[in-house]
This record gives sequence, structure tokens and C-alpha cells, in this order.
Amino acid sequence: MKTKKALYRALAAVFALPAVAAAQSSAPTEQITVSGSRLPASLRTMPQSVQVIEAEDLERQQLVAPNMAEILANLVPGISRSTNTAVSTYTSVRGRKPVFLIDGVLITSTLNDTAREMNLIDPDSIRRIEVVPGSSALYGNSAGAGFINYVTKTGADANSRMRSELGAEASLSEFTGDGISPYFRQTFAGVSGSMDYRLTGMVKRVNDYYDADGNVIPPQLGSAIQNSDVKAAMAKVGYNFGRQRIEGSLTYYAQEADIEWAVRNGNIALGIPASAVPAVPQPGQVPEEHKALVTNLVYSNPSILGSSTSFRTQVYHVDTESWFQYALNRFPLFPEAPSGQSGNRTKKDGLRLDLNTPLKAFGPVDGSILWGLDYMKDDTKIPLVDGRQFGIPQVMKAVAGFVQVQLTPIADLKLSAGIRHEKSDLEVQTLHSLFTGATITGGTLEFSTTPKNIGAVYSVTQALDVYAGFSQGFDIQQTSQNFRAWPVNINLSETKPPANVIDSYEAGLRVNLPALRATLGYFQLESSNGVSYVFNATAPNEPRAVVAPDKVTGWEATLDYTGLEGWNIGGSYARSRGYSDNDSDGSFETPLQNRRVPPPSFSAHAETEFRPGSFLRVQALWSGSRNAFPNTTPGRFHEGKVNSWYTVDVAARFKLARNMELGVGVRNLLNKDYYTNYSEGFNTNDNYLKAQGRTLNVRFAIEY
Repeated sequence: MKTKKALYRALAAVFALPAVAAAQSSAPTEQITVSGSRLPASLRTMPQSVQVIEAEDLERQQLVAPNMAEILANLVPGISRSTNTAVSTYTSVRGRKPVFLIDGVLITSTLNDTAREMNLIDPDSIRRIEVVPGSSALYGNSAGAGFINYVTKTGADANSRMRSELGAEASLSEFTGDGISPYFRQTFAGVSGSMDYRLTGMVKRVNDYYDADGNVIPPQLGSAIQNSDVKAAMAKVGYNFGRQRIEGSLTYYAQEADIEWAVRNGNIALGIPASAVPAVPQPGQVPEEHKALVTNLVYSNPSILGSSTSFRTQVYHVDTESWFQYALNRFPLFPEAPSGQSGNRTKKDGLRLDLNTPLKAFGPVDGSILWGLDYMKDDTKIPLVDGRQFGIPQVMKAVAGFVQVQLTPIADLKLSAGIRHEKSDLEVQTLHSLFTGATITGGTLEFSTTPKNIGAVYSVTQALDVYAGFSQGFDIQQTSQNFRAWPVNINLSETKPPANVIDSYEAGLRVNLPALRATLGYFQLESSNGVSYVFNATAPNEPRAVVAPDKVTGWEATLDYTGLEGWNIGGSYARSRGYSDNDSDGSFETPLQNRRVPPPSFSAHAETEFRPGSFLRVQALWSGSRNAFPNTTPGRFHEGKVNSWYTVDVAARFKLARNMELGVGVRNLLNKDYYTNYSEGFNTNDNYLKAQGRTLNVRFAIEY
């Protein structure tokens, strides 16, 4: 009831300001795009790091990177290198895992973070990706770690056409039929009068992965990509009437892995990798799978009520489902059913209202006010295949209002400030722990936070900007993950687990010359109640959550140079470190785990367009070492020594005719033999997996 009252009050406030603005100004504004983005029109006005990855960049990376996890690792400074799995646990950005959105809709399962959402979209459906690291109040709902927003294509992005694409990926370290992964994609897109449309479908069969020695890489437990069938679809229809627009869209992704290979444990101490052995399906075991359905309905109007205020409203539905690995003897306290296979089901329904009012509506000031409302209901269940409850079922209702102001008081200075108030009611059911036998009593948990942000950008010259900013975000503790293995009875409504507030400080510079673009930034993030998952002696199969303040600092740099005719040369570098205050003495002395802090990384690329529509690109990727826990032993989660490695990729596209092209790419061209950061950092013998060896990707496409 409190949430509903807050929603009604916020709605009343939201619709009041346009009338005020209309009375003072009726100047026309440009039509806004229905993209789901809350970023300003010019990214140079943002007092923090932001990266926009365009569709052309994604197309190039798809020739050497088979999924979104690898694409982002190649392009975004500071993201942990890919894991060769469906899991994004190690996708840390500035010490925290970011949330993922599709057209502004949160697809991360924030009540029980399954870390499987990064790949839940066909890369070809994406028009651009917005990456904002650090805290952000633009989206709330656990965006304290920053966000990555996939903005999908529309039919208006191209002339009326059809496109067929056929391709395959093949291991070159062991060239066999079992190592070939074919795919097919079909697109219909175009404009008809006031309507535009896009329909894309993709099917892919992912077969065996092979390491540099030609050995089959076993599937990572609970997040296998290999030996799976992938199906993806995206449909979007838009209709313009006058300057207004209505748009409906649907995105679907499903990946189901066969029960083909099991894991023979490796030996970290001896440097022996885990290996693949034929799997023996267990009674009650089902294939691992990950599915997502996102539906959207959006209306936009660049001049609501005849005012200068633009308006955008969005209603959405999200339905995700995952089934993880089958675990033997995971619940020894229940000898009648000691094994099981866990899953996650999340359903979200929500509403977003965005209004953008020029400050000139109120006076002679350049700038704008972005303001609005968010509402979301999240219903998450965490069952076992056999029907028992593995985790704590939860239902959250959250409502928030926000205001973000940008203004230019003088020609070279841009200021921004914002505030967001969010209230969440979390209904937690009672759980009888399968790990300890304890009773975790539920109830209603109420959270109320008001994150703020402020920053400035000063243009020293037309080509050099200096920026500094402070922003806050928050997230709610992973109630199920933190308490499902609690050793004794506990009442959560009495314990009241606190929210985590993240303070983000950032300063840097941006260079924008005709032939040179460069950035350099320093950041510091402080969490009031950060979480680490450590070894649990009482339940070795289930990590124990440690909640404590923590701090992450680091540097990021990027460079792109186009001064040589026909060439693009560039690179990026990122390094961070992090510590927590586990004993609450005010001193940050305990290193954060590998899932929070990745090794330093460096990337470099050189690309040339040797004729219109045809290019050649070479890129090198280096991942450094990290040994924050020199006295650890195998089995202590996320404390392993991560060794350095590097790879070289090459990609080329050949324009065979006006409507026909051939793409070729080779990943790990030098066939380097190494372990992924995830397999070494996770530090268990069953996850001690090699990375893929030299791999070929071939793609043929025709438009008609």
C-alpha cells in the first residue's frame, strides 16, 4: 500500500511540470528517439566515463568473438577477460558486476543474480551499447555498479531489405566435425509509409571447444556454452503519427546445453587442467539452459501538451529462466535426496516515464532537466528441479522518482546534478535451508535510499575537456545467496539486512582532435556493505557471504588515432585494486577477491579499409597477473593465482559485390596455451579449464 501511495504521488508530480513549462515556452524541440537511453545528447557533457559501442564495432568483433561476453571484454577497458562460458560472474567493472539492460529494461536478476544475462541477446540485433561504469542514479534498481545498456536496431536503420547470413566457427587446433559450430541468421527490415519494422531470427549449434593442444574443453559447471543449441529472435514495429511515435518490440534468447560431457577434476597444485569425460545423466537431471523474453511498448512525444517538454513512456515485461548444473551430494543433511539441480525464474513488470524540459522554458539558461518515474515489480523463485526450494522466494515492488539537471552557465563550463529517491518493499518467504537445516524466517523488508550526483566538465580548449564528478548508487543484498546456507535459525524481518550504498568519485580528461581521440581517468568507489563470497568450512559446497565496507581504485585510458590515411590505430589500458574492511576498524587491508578485481589489461588494434566496404583488422589482448592471496589453497573460492597471457586476433571483411560480403576471422591466431581468468581465479579443481586454441570464423552474407 505504501508503494502504491508513493507511485500516485510521483505520478502527480510528473505530470505537473509540463503544464508549467507550456505556460512559459512553446518553442519546438527535436523529436527524441525511442531508444531506452537516458544519456544526454552530447556525451561530452557527462562528468564521468562513458563509452558507446556502435553496430559497426560489433560487426567487426563478431568475426573473432562468438558472444557478447567476449565482445565486451575486447572493447571495454577494465572488464575481466571472457570466461568461455555463459557466466558473467567475473564481468567486474570497477570492482562490481554491472547490471544489464535491453532498451533501458533491466534484465539482470537483481534478487538472485544468476550472472547469465550478458549473452541473452543476438549481437546482430544491437544498434549500440552504452557502457557507464561506476555508480549511476539514471536507472536505479541496483545500478550502483554502473550499467551496460543494449539499444536495439529499428527498421528505420536501413532501407527496405532482406539479409541472409550463413557462418560457422571451427577449431583449428583440432580440426574435426565435432569442433565446427554453424549458424544461420535472417533479417527483414524496412519502412512502409509511417511504419518501420525489423524482424531477425538466428539459430546456432555450438559444438565442442578445443584448447591449444587439441583437447576437448569440458563445459564449465552450470554455465556451459559448448554442445548447446541457441535460438534468438527480435521483432520491432514502429509507427509515426505527426511528430509522435509508438513502438512495440520483443527480444527472445534461448540456449540449451546437451548432457554430453562431464568434468574430470584437474589439479591446480600440479598444473593439470580439468578434462572432459562422457557424461552419465543422473535421475532427475535436465539440460542446463538459459532463456529470456523481453517485451516493450513505448510512446514518445517531443512536445507534450504543446510545451517544450519531450515525453517518453515505456511499459515492459521480462521473463527469464535458468537451470544450472546437477550437483551430487550437495545436501548431505538430507540423505533421502542429497543431490539436486537448482534454477531461477524471474518475472518483471514495469513502467518508465521520462520527461526532458529545456531550461530555456524557465529563463535565459542553456541546459535541460531530465526527470521522471520508475516502477517495477520483480517476482523471483529459486527452485530445484524436484520441486524443493533451493533459495528464498522473493517479490519486490520498487518505485522511484528522479531529477537530473544539466546546465551551461558559461560557454566552456557544463554542470550537472541529480537526485533519485527510491523505495522498495521486499516480501521474503520463509525457507528451510537444505544446506544447514536452519529456518530462515521471512517477512517484509523495507528499503529507502536517495542517491545523488554532481559533476562538472570544463573545456580547456575546443579539443580538451577536463571533468570531475561524484555519484551514488545502491543495491539490495542478495538475500537468497547470503542467507540460504545460514548456520542457525534467523528472522530476516528482525535482522533487516542493510542496503549497500556506493559512492563513486571520478576525474579525468578527454581529447577530441580531428585525428585523435583519447581519454584518461582515475576512479574510486566506496561501498558501505560490499559482499564477498568466501570458503565455508561448515558447508564446503556453498560459499559464505561476508558483508563489509570496501574500496576500489584504479586508472583507465583509451586512444584512437586516424591520422594515417585509411588507418585506425588505437588501444586501451586499465588497472584497479580493491580492499575491504572485514574487521570494521576503519582500515582497508583485506584484498578483494578475483570476482571483484580483475588483473590489469591492455589492448591494441590496427585496422585499414583497403577498399570501400572491405577492411583488415589485427588486435592484441594482454591480461596481466594477480596473486592477492599467496597463501590460499585450492577450493577457497575466488582466491586463485591468475597468470598473465596474451592473444592476437585477425579479422577481415571482403565486399564481393554491392549486396554480397565475406567475413573471415581467426581468434587466438598464435594458438597460445593458457587458462582463462575465471578458471584460475575461481580456484577449484573442477573449474580449472583451459581457454580455446586457434579458432576460425567464416561468414557469408547477401542482401536482396
